[in-house]
Amino acid sequence: MIKSKLFLIAAIVAVVIIIDQFTKQYITANMSLYESIPVIKDIFHITYTRNSGVAFSLLSNIPASVRTPFFIVTNLAVLSVICWYFIDLLKSSRYVSACFGLIIGGAAGNLIDRVRVGQVIDFLEVGINQSLKWPVFNAADSCISIGVVMLLIYVVLNKEKVK
Repeated sequence: MIKSKLFLIAAIVAVVIIIDQFTKQYITANMSLYESIPVIKDIFHITYTRNSGVAFSLLSNIPASVRTPFFIVTNLAVLSVICWYFIDLLKSSRYVSACFGLIIGGAAGNLIDRVRVGQVIDFLEVGINQSLKWPVFNAADSCISIGVVMLLIYVVLNKEKVK
């Protein structure tokens, strides 16, 4: 049973990394930095940016010589904690395994960017006009967010199991 859950996690992690890295390679090969292509005018654009900080470009003002190694080490530490914590949750459902697969795969996809180019490549821009725009993000960010929301739903619905 645990082997099948580990296989599920590994499969999801691999798929997330492949999709994430393929989309980022495609964007960088076919668009100029800050170029924006409207998909649905004023709602959804493909906009090529790079994020040298963390979520919402926080901490991007730290010098790159410090920032990049710090974020790489922090990312590895968070992944380690997630994996360590996950060992206890292996007894949980396949649903929980899928959640962790999405989170780990997304974190790994962004870690690859930090190691490879020192920044995270973002390209998905959603919002309404200029006033209500969400920060530009990528496939890895989406997988992390989906995995976290799914995990929170599981925890809320299964409070007695997660103690």
